[in-house]
Amino acid sequence: MLLPDRIFSSKLIYTLLRLPNQRYKAYSMSILYFSIGSLIFLFIIADIIKTTFSLNGGGKLTNLVSRGVWNTFFVASAKKGNSKLLEYAGPAVLVSILVVWVIGLWSGLFLMLLSDPSSVVNSITKENTGAWEKLYYAGFTLSTLGVGDYIASNNFWRVITDIAAYSGLVFITTSITYFVPVLSAVGLQSKLSLYISGMGKSPQQVLEKAWNGKDFSSFFDTVSDLCQMLMHHTMNHHSYPVIHYFHNNQLNLAIAPAFVKLDEVHQLLSNALKDDVTLDNLKMNMLQTALDQHLEMLRKGYLKEGSPKEQVPALTEQVSKLGVAFRKPEEINHRSDQALAERRKLLTVMLEKDGWTWDAVHQSNGYSRHQQF
Repeated sequence: MLLPDRIFSSKLIYTLLRLPNQRYKAYSMSILYFSIGSLIFLFIIADIIKTTFSLNGGGKLTNLVSRGVWNTFFVASAKKGNSKLLEYAGPAVLVSILVVWVIGLWSGLFLMLLSDPSSVVNSITKENTGAWEKLYYAGFTLSTLGVGDYIASNNFWRVITDIAAYSGLVFITTSITYFVPVLSAVGLQSKLSLYISGMGKSPQQVLEKAWNGKDFSSFFDTVSDLCQMLMHHTMNHHSYPVIHYFHNNQLNLAIAPAFVKLDEVHQLLSNALKDDVTLDNLKMNMLQTALDQHLEMLRKGYLKEGSPKEQVPALTEQVSKLGVAFRKPEEINHRSDQALAERRKLLTVMLEKDGWTWDAVHQSNGYSRHQQF
């Protein structure tokens, strides 16, 4: 009888020694779940605040999701700017961002609740709930439904529930209302593109229509409106960076070719015009500033990576097609510096990342950059 007693005592001692270790592991897992859940919850809130309230671009998660969705659509459309599929990229980006935010808040709160087996109890039986019930509780708390079939077990979890409910009410509502000014900004983008396209099918055609035999005064009459819309569009990019992924497959409504066309007109007037032709220097400076600000915003936020795959056309290629007000190509070679060459490379990348080529700038509805007016 002595041997079984010893065996029993050994098992008891072994069990008692294991209990602190098991409790320590359970405690550690609780701390881990709560910490990860809190970090996810706070990270999502910070991303929502950065995206919806900041004037300096979207949050890191928002930008990551936006680029991922856009790249998926871009590859699926064979990287062609005239693909109708790309028209759905912008709405898909908005929906994806909202879904990621909701899932992030939901999963963060769920992990926090999962850290304590008794965090949520049945409102009638007061029994502890399982993982599925906690997931359900986290969802209706964030959506502020307030069903009431499950409740927080103590004051600590009641406070957590209140914080989550207020967060869901404020930030999910803010996320949805954020979409309204985004669509308004997209409308301005299309308006700006159409305005520029209406001036001419190509930079050469814009200059041809603006030339009155003495100067380009009719073009400068439009510069104030152009600068106002372009600067407004640039500020919208800072406030609502997702508008960059709203694409129009109609060439006259596409912003990338329109912007490059306007920049091309400005460069031709700046570098290729004869000295005896009068320019409105004030409006030239205004237009230069508006173009530079927009291009710099794109360079920092969207054109960081990549080099042009298409051969960058030289500015001098277009001069031979212009009228008597412009210099000959050989007369402006010395004016084209490295900064201009780098600028044109950046413009080429801008076109390529939107699915267009330089032919979209110099050719439309049968008008080719190889055609002389």
